[in-house]
Amino acid sequence: MSSIGNNVSLLPNLLAHSAVGCSVAYLYDGTLEGLLSAVFLAYERHESPDDIVSAEYYQPRLGQIEIPVVTDYGRARRVQRGVVNAAGRNAFQAILRASTSECPTMGTTVLSFIRHVMSRPSNDRGNAVLDDLANPCVSHLVALSQRAVNECEKMRQFIRFTHLQNGVWYARCNPNANVIPLVMGYFSARLNDQAFIIYDERHHIAGIYNGNSWQLVKGDAVNVPASTDDEALYQEAWKRFYDTLSVDARYNPELRRHFMPVRLWQNLPEMQPRT
Repeated sequence: MSSIGNNVSLLPNLLAHSAVGCSVAYLYDGTLEGLLSAVFLAYERHESPDDIVSAEYYQPRLGQIEIPVVTDYGRARRVQRGVVNAAGRNAFQAILRASTSECPTMGTTVLSFIRHVMSRPSNDRGNAVLDDLANPCVSHLVALSQRAVNECEKMRQFIRFTHLQNGVWYARCNPNANVIPLVMGYFSARLNDQAFIIYDERHHIAGIYNGNSWQLVKGDAVNVPASTDDEALYQEAWKRFYDTLSVDARYNPELRRHFMPVRLWQNLPEMQPRT
């Protein structure tokens, strides 16, 4: 992995911050490319930052030196290629999923994992690194990746669309991780040529599909037109379907909260009051 930093000079404004023994935080823009740029910078500076966090959510520590990371797509791609060559695409996909988690130590976990991957002997690089769960560098990243997988599954199960008068299907959600980029491919394939919007109320990100391709838009709110006249019938149908499947003799509220978290109920028509 040392080749990542070859032939690249240190940024002049970062040299002034170098200090032995100081606590250092890398602040990036919150994107995967920004995170990989921070990993590149750590190799370039031969440094182990105490924090690698999105600048938007950074909580300063006493006496900590803050180093802004400039997102460089070229550097990010070099880190990606290094991981894929050393450990395969599954390892990089685990990094991608872990990057959507909201764990404060996610950035340093990714850096530790990549350093572990790149430090393995060349004759061992073909083995599945993600199976080495006895190594904390691996187990911590796998845990973050699995957290994102679980949240994606909840979004696939519990996102409910409303048909708007302009023909667009609209859904709101509030996932615990920033997983909208991970589920847009699933919904665009399912709805095919139907335009839709999925708005993440917690992270203020909207996934917009126009019937051909999708993109992400950041915004504090989404102004949507009124729903179609028959939408109320669909909402009532959801409630009747839910009530029909329920078995009073097997009512178990704790089990229901386990499989259907309460935080999701506000956007589920079947959990709204009956008329």
